Amino acid sequence: MNLENQVVIDVEVEQIDTQSRESIERWYSTAQVQRILGLNKSALQKAIAKLQGIYGIDIKTLRRGGARATEYSQIALDAIELLNAQKFTELRHLVEKTPAASRASQPGTLTIAEYTPALDRRIAELNQSATSNSASLNQNVMQLLEQIASENKAAQQRDSDLDNAEINAAQNRGAARALAVFQAEQKAQNEVLAQLRAMKLGGAE
Repeated sequence: MNLENQVVIDVEVEQIDTQSRESIERWYSTAQVQRILGLNKSALQKAIAKLQGIYGIDIKTLRRGGARATEYSQIALDAIELLNAQKFTELRHLVEKTPAASRASQPGTLTIAEYTPALDRRIAELNQSATSNSASLNQNVMQLLEQIASENKAAQQRDSDLDNAEINAAQNRGAARALAVFQAEQKAQNEVLAQLRAMKLGGAE
């Protein structure tokens, strides 16, 4: 009797373990993940890359299969949902609960303890690069503004020179006409004087 009870207990325990393992190891197709999370293919791939590269989760824990047969684990689904919701604290807790064998251990992969300082360094690098680019951009803008101001000044000077040239040309034309009138009047006066002298001389004879 005791032996039979022991056999029954063993069978029941095995069934419970199997169900639990199946629940933990639930996998979803790409279409199911995209539909559940509302992501396109590109966004899904970027999320998986972040979970692998930044949080150090082994790709085998996140995804299996290939091409159209690719499937994603429940861990991947939960992690992506937390990542997209920016619930980073909960995401770190999820990663910490992931079995050690499931987290990438190859050299060069960041662990959770290394993630924060590495991210801080990256932020500092980006800030430094942005500051440098901003200074360079400001210098280029100032040079461009100086060039525009110089060209505007040159254009104004050309306009002024053109105005002066037109005024001088008009004055010269006026002076030429006045001289021509004066010369014509002088010629007319000379002709009248010549006629008068001729008349006087003729009367004297």
